[in-house]
Amino acid sequence: MTRPNTYSQTVNGMLNKLKMLNVVTDNIANIGTSGYKREIPETVNFKSVMNEVALRDGSQGPLKRTGNQLDIAIEGNAFILVESKDGPIPTRNGKLGFNDKGSLVIPDGHEVIIVEKTDKPISLTKQYDIRINENGEIFAGGERYGRIAMKIMDNKPVKLHQGFIEGSNVNLMSEMVALLLTFRSFEASEKALGMEASVDKELVEKYGRNV
Repeated sequence: MTRPNTYSQTVNGMLNKLKMLNVVTDNIANIGTSGYKREIPETVNFKSVMNEVALRDGSQGPLKRTGNQLDIAIEGNAFILVESKDGPIPTRNGKLGFNDKGSLVIPDGHEVIIVEKTDKPISLTKQYDIRINENGEIFAGGERYGRIAMKIMDNKPVKLHQGFIEGSNVNLMSEMVALLLTFRSFEASEKALGMEASVDKELVEKYGRNV
């Protein structure tokens, strides 16, 4: 007599829930990260567990005024492009600063890609009056310096707001509820796995290895 093995289904389900727990905790950890888009734990499946992929909630985060001329917030479905060793990468984090070379960078150090740069010898770090308009054009002391490169995802209007940052679109209360429910579901699967192991042990002791 053979008994269907349900271990793999239960283990796969536990891996799924573990990934969901990681997604939710990542969301909570990034609640204060400018421009962060929450991952959607409900989209996680076994394939995404293996590939560490989850969909993101692309809804607009709240725009918060800072008054800092190097802070920019994106309104619309678009991303700022920054340099990386693997080529341009998109980001919504508009909390800008300068590196040692005087280039605009995001907090992790990646340089913002500037296109349509002027031939004039303009240094942003030596200008106190830096203006960034809604199209991403940078003006230093009244002179046009260049334009922030952006990846625009659709045909809807996109605006940049200087002196603002976009907050995370994570809702702490919703994430805490998701964390609790997912943890309880994981515990239930863990108990089910223990019960399956107990039943198998009893069958083996009673009927031998051929069950």
